[in-house]
Amino acid sequence: MSHPAEVTISGGLRLKMLRESYGKTQLDVELDANLGIGYLQRLERGKVHQPEQDTLIRILDALGAGFVERREVCSLFGYAIPVTLPTAAEIQWAVNVFHSQVKDEHVPVYLLDCSHRLLAWNRQVKHLFGVLNTLKPDALLPRLIFDKVGGIAGLIINAETFFPAQVRIVHYERQRCGNGSLFDAFIDQMMTIPTFAKYWVKGDDSGGFQLPMRPLVPMKLDYGRRTLQFRLIAESFVQDPRFRVIYYLPDNSATLRQCLEWHG
Repeated sequence: MSHPAEVTISGGLRLKMLRESYGKTQLDVELDANLGIGYLQRLERGKVHQPEQDTLIRILDALGAGFVERREVCSLFGYAIPVTLPTAAEIQWAVNVFHSQVKDEHVPVYLLDCSHRLLAWNRQVKHLFGVLNTLKPDALLPRLIFDKVGGIAGLIINAETFFPAQVRIVHYERQRCGNGSLFDAFIDQMMTIPTFAKYWVKGDDSGGFQLPMRPLVPMKLDYGRRTLQFRLIAESFVQDPRFRVIYYLPDNSATLRQCLEWHG
């Protein structure tokens, strides 16, 4: 049985498609990127096989390309670019997508960016974290998880399995996004929380972390007269992997009934 040949798009062709989608001429881009006249034409036609990374970045700046477009074009030329924090416009786009697609889920669900900032959530999350009364945009989600004073760490029953799993995820995200300043400030803040510091120090990132595509992390919460059991699952945005939606899937019928009650 024969298979259709896989179509490969060159970096030059992808740049041309991107430029045309932004409605800019080659001359417009060359002037804005401080390039020689005719350079972009040769690049788009494949006459320039390996442009300097700085030149490529100037072209992408001139186009006003977003993070995902930059990463795609750079990878076609063999360059990797560091993960950057999303802009206000990109965050608003992600929040709009969240509200249109997953806001009305009957389980607790919220939206995070690559720096673990809480960007949006549904009403079940307010019930889940109701003891806090501090849910607000830009809150660090791990702080709400690990802190016994301003978070729900004191409610977590399966601490010895849940917290190490959360630390592994932070290690993985740190490696995926690069061990640069983006995560340094975050780790510094989190190390002021004793519970996080305890499990972070115990964790070993020397060998690197490989996580399943959709890791399911068990979580048990003690709410006094009842125990809620969830399995946490993360789904990255296909359009921009800097954004993740976290679902709290009920792990027994009692927890499901509670979620439905919150939803109703």
